[in-house]
Order: sequence, then structure tokens, then C-alpha cells
Amino acid sequence: MNTKKTILAILSAFLLSNFLTTVWYMFTDDANFVSFRREEMNFLGLVVNHLIYAILFVWVFVPFFEKSVSLSRGFLYGILMSAVMFVPSGIVMRSIWTVDFNGIFLLNSVAHMVIGGLMGIALAFIYTYKK
Repeated sequence: MNTKKTILAILSAFLLSNFLTTVWYMFTDDANFVSFRREEMNFLGLVVNHLIYAILFVWVFVPFFEKSVSLSRGFLYGILMSAVMFVPSGIVMRSIWTVDFNGIFLLNSVAHMVIGGLMGIALAFIYTYKK
């Protein structure tokens, strides 16, 4: 495994995940509002979440990607990883807390999978780039 590519991949996945998720939730803030939400977010918790996600995303990516190298496979990988990370936790949250299964749940799930797909494309590009 190329250390420089791995560090670049983790940094890229972290930044893409952070930026695109922040933009998504800024645009859908009203639809995602729940009465028990904090007035001020715990940004350290959010940053740690995205860092752990990026590290795991890259760690699992290399063995998955070695079988077949393509940007479309990177996109598929990103969709699968995002579905594994976000959809089950969203279902649990809606099953336990007073948060409804509704259209915004579906939109958030799709948005996270698209964001994951873009992260997968970025990683595919990084790992296939040759000097």
C-alpha cells in the first residue's frame, strides 16, 4: 500500500464527507429539525465521526478495489459503504426516538449514498493515478 496515496485518500475522503454532508444539512435544516436537537452542535463529535468514517472507508477500499479498477467500481463501493454506515443507524434512530420515517429520511439516505459514491470516485482516482 502506498503511504502517500493512503494519507491523501483519507484526507480527501474526510474533507469530501465533511464538506458535502455539511452543505446537504445546511440546505435541509428545516426538514431535519427535531425538538430535542442541541441548540449548538458538538463539532468535535462531528469531526471525529467523519475522521473515523474516512479511515474505515479507505481501509476497506483497497481490498475491494484491487479486484477491478474503475471509477464506476469506486462509485459503487462508496454507495455500499454509505448505505452500511447511514441507513441502519437512521432506522435505529427512527425506531427508538420520536423521529418519523418520512421523506427526509429517504432523501438523507440517498444524499449520503451519493456523497459516498463521490468519495469512492475520488479514492478510485487517487489509487489509479500514475505519475
